[in-house]
Amino acid sequence: QDMHGNTRLQQEVRAGCEIQCVDCHGTADKRPTLRTTGPASYTSSPDGLGRDLMAMRTPFGKRRFERVGDRVFQNSMVEEGLSWEVTQTVDVIDPTHPRYNRKAALAKTVRFEGDRMVWGDLPPGTCPAHANTNMHCIACHSSWNPSCYGCHLPQRANVKMPHLHWDGDVTRNYTPYNFQTLRDDVYMLARDGDVTGNRIGPARSSCAIHVGSYNANREAIYFQQQTISAEGPSGIAFSTNVPHTVRGRDGTKQCTDCHVSKANDNNAWMAQLLMHGTNNLNFIGRFAWVAAGEHGLAAVTVTERDEPQAVIGSTLHALAFPERFKHHVEHGRRLEHAHEHPGRDIGESLKKPAYQPEVLQVQLRGEYLLAACGEGGLRAFDVAFTDDKAFSERIVTAPVSPLGQRFYVPTKFAAAVAAPTTLAPDPTRTHAPENREPTIHPMYGYVYVADKYEGLILVGVATMIDGNPSNNFLKRDLTFNPNGLLTGARGVTIVGTYAYVSCDAGLVVVDMDDPKCPKVVTVVGEPFLKHVRNVQVQFRYAYACDAEGIKVLDVTDL
Repeated sequence: QDMHGNTRLQQEVRAGCEIQCVDCHGTADKRPTLRTTGPASYTSSPDGLGRDLMAMRTPFGKRRFERVGDRVFQNSMVEEGLSWEVTQTVDVIDPTHPRYNRKAALAKTVRFEGDRMVWGDLPPGTCPAHANTNMHCIACHSSWNPSCYGCHLPQRANVKMPHLHWDGDVTRNYTPYNFQTLRDDVYMLARDGDVTGNRIGPARSSCAIHVGSYNANREAIYFQQQTISAEGPSGIAFSTNVPHTVRGRDGTKQCTDCHVSKANDNNAWMAQLLMHGTNNLNFIGRFAWVAAGEHGLAAVTVTERDEPQAVIGSTLHALAFPERFKHHVEHGRRLEHAHEHPGRDIGESLKKPAYQPEVLQVQLRGEYLLAACGEGGLRAFDVAFTDDKAFSERIVTAPVSPLGQRFYVPTKFAAAVAAPTTLAPDPTRTHAPENREPTIHPMYGYVYVADKYEGLILVGVATMIDGNPSNNFLKRDLTFNPNGLLTGARGVTIVGTYAYVSCDAGLVVVDMDDPKCPKVVTVVGEPFLKHVRNVQVQFRYAYACDAEGIKVLDVTDL
């Protein structure tokens, strides 16, 4: 049934599976019932209590499973006379049993009693740290997990092809599936869905959809655009999965694969495991955006347009596009193509002919590029058509009308701008609990401007992705500079629900859990940091750049 279904339509694959690990291997405190207990087990017996595995027989007439005392044997369905013993979890934690495994006993029985960590025995009523009710077996017993970061769906006109992976109808618009990055060196854990009991299990990037469309003239109507759920979550999604790489003692996760090591040397691994990110696999896309000061801004082409969209100069580029790679090397490995924008609206050149724009920092968010423009404040640029050769001006300040939109927010001196993510989740959309979509934290509806004189400024940007261009009138929602503490702000980084602001006072950490009521958490200034410029955070450590170089701060407990 688990392989071929039971004629019932399910919302996800695992909802149709009736068997799970503990049905044959048992748990740390009891032997197996040899009766299925998975999500679909209720469908396989009249009483709804699961299938009796002991009643099943092989094609050769033997029982599928047999008990010999406390031992369980499974007979092959394929080869007559072949059988093997099914290891019992209870036995591996019993010091008197031949299958005793000290590491397994630690993992399956470890718990806190008060503030003391104990392990070894498992008295009735105790709740170990890795209890089966809270964790899937595969959380520790999956040796690796395949992840595909980014799936590009480029629809091309005038290509007569049948629908791919669908009903087979022929269409003139062909949409292939092009996975951009496949990796097996990434391992992450997350809470599972309702069907499997919200337990902790492996997770991966497997639904990160970017969409492109090319017309008959090979013009990019849009490129690598993100999808957004009707309720606000980004389509660049992660999901729990079953890796199919289950292993025993030779491939099981070790303690420091999921916990901070005693040697304190697995910080990046922990950041990845807990899905905080390591900045190793950030999505850049076809263009790298550059703030060029008085020269405005530029979109530098860093990948090929054709699939696979290899980074120019990379190993993949050499393999997939050898002639273009050779040309790139012969030209000194210099990137040769970019699209620029002066950084100001055309109307400003008429009103203020002496005004010199200054773009100090840029932040991509969805179809828009947000720029900190010094005395020009915060300005948003529509960059959706940057790759469309049909547009003479590929980057615009007011795509509808200067009167119908206001894509700027005046500030005294905007030095930096940051968003919680380069994706575009929308916390302002209607949320229906029955859809089981996760809620979006309200701080994702803002971008954060570090202003030299005004401190930290919050600007609401949710209206920029609601599909309605008539309400794109940006305004500041909050200015935060308690007693002038954030004066001289020149850098801001969003980490979780905190804003790390670099200013004259040093590094100021601001709690943004309630964006409309920020709170200062801590200040690190001289003599530890001198004229700090900016900071990046990875899990428990912050790397601050100041006048003396790079300094590392422990931010585990702010």
